[in-house]
Amino acid sequence: MKIVKVIKDRSGFIIDSSAYRDYVVAVRSRAPESALQYMLADWHYDHLDPRCPHDSKIEALTIKEKGWATDIEISLSGAYGGVISLSYSNVFSYSMKKRKADWPAEDFSHGDWIADEVTLEDDGFLIHEIVFINAIVKIKCKDLAYKAR
Repeated sequence: MKIVKVIKDRSGFIIDSSAYRDYVVAVRSRAPESALQYMLADWHYDHLDPRCPHDSKIEALTIKEKGWATDIEISLSGAYGGVISLSYSNVFSYSMKKRKADWPAEDFSHGDWIADEVTLEDDGFLIHEIVFINAIVKIKCKDLAYKAR
């Protein structure tokens, strides 16, 4: 990640998102409105707020092609219950890098959501990078929408 720092230590992870708000304010005039709402949300990095995706788990990842467009939706079970949905439109590229969990040996999941950041590239595309305990998801798209229920 470029702005948000994730540092693994003995007790877990340290997340430093202190520079992220300033970054978002600097690019806000060029960012799509729905993505900007997610990027600027006060609860985005507040781990005590049920809307925060921290500690959520992937339930489903769906890729849909309609004509010349590719869309992706990630459904997550929230840390406090409920469902979080991230929808990406006009996806240019995506990648998922998953590794085997260190512990327990029988854990083959992506693990909990640790942190994320959305950045705006010079070409107008957004990059959403999500770090899970056992995986990294990166999606380059024109817009994203967040919904919690």
